[in-house]
Amino acid sequence: MAFTAFASAAPAATPNTASDIPGATLTALANLPRSPESGSPDEYCKGSSPVSAAAKLVAGRGWIVTSEAQLGQYQVVTFASGFEPGTSGMCFTRNGRLAVFGRAGLIALAYTGRAAELQLGNVELLESGALMISAGDGVGAPIGELHEVNGGFRLTRVAAERTFCNGRAVVPNVYGKSIKDARKILIARGWKPKRPAEAWGEFDGAADLAKHGIVEAETCSGTGLGDCWFNYNGPSGILRVTTIGEDRERGNDDTIVGYDVKCRAK
Repeated sequence: MAFTAFASAAPAATPNTASDIPGATLTALANLPRSPESGSPDEYCKGSSPVSAAAKLVAGRGWIVTSEAQLGQYQVVTFASGFEPGTSGMCFTRNGRLAVFGRAGLIALAYTGRAAELQLGNVELLESGALMISAGDGVGAPIGELHEVNGGFRLTRVAAERTFCNGRAVVPNVYGKSIKDARKILIARGWKPKRPAEAWGEFDGAADLAKHGIVEAETCSGTGLGDCWFNYNGPSGILRVTTIGEDRERGNDDTIVGYDVKCRAK
């Protein structure tokens, strides 16, 4: 359902809200405060152009919109007061927020405390209908999920598994693990290491990983965060895993920050 404008309606009952994510709070709120700073996008950290009526309201309050997504009948918008540019084109969020809107306007707001190192980033729709929430730390690894529960809302930790390809592919939660540990879990769940079609370059760190049995390493970046990519074959598609880190010898110190599945036709 697209949100084009807010309808005139009596305020709904205050929804139940809860958060299982350490350092993050989700509370019922009807009026969005203005941004605490007059932050503006720069050449590298631009945010995104607001599309929905909810996102335009957020932008009108001085915030920089970073993402939008539907949560059932609700519109969810993430935003920040500004960014700190980092290396490798990364953008570090300041005052990251997540807002839930209904037909009559704002319903709930999620934020992190000043003492928390965590910042809320973007949201992504999952096949389960929930929204994945990424960190606003430049890397953007998942930190939790937003669920609608009987008209209320809850921030939860990342689920134990995630489906792709309309439920045909199931990937266990290996975020934050090293590739050495994660590949054991993936292989046990039926994901088979896929060797790259082309030989590694002379200075590609993936060749070092292959020497230690991690033959599915496709390539590794020699600069920035030391990103590496790994591929696994499954019945429904190819799983591509992304890590960051600099241990190219044994795959111990790298950390999984993302993955996706390229689905095969049925």
